Amino acid sequence: MSSSKRSKSRKTVRQPHQKKPSSKKKSLRGKPELYDELKKPTTVALTATATAGLDQLAAEMGISRSEFVERIGRRILEVAAQNSSA
Repeated sequence: MSSSKRSKSRKTVRQPHQKKPSSKKKSLRGKPELYDELKKPTTVALTATATAGLDQLAAEMGISRSEFVERIGRRILEVAAQNSSA
């Protein structure tokens, strides 16, 4: 057996906030799950600090980073400016 082949039995363990919301219907490839349209991969460049901050905020809400950004973009979550003395 070649060492370059991965075992198909290995599964990624997801954190609770990364799990899909439970529903009675099965997820289907190419079919929207939560919204009326499909998501597509998008690249955003962030610092490690910003990524960690997004992960923390998303985990506090019990959702994934992707879903957190989705809700901001759909204006489900409001972003408020923080006053700073800088």
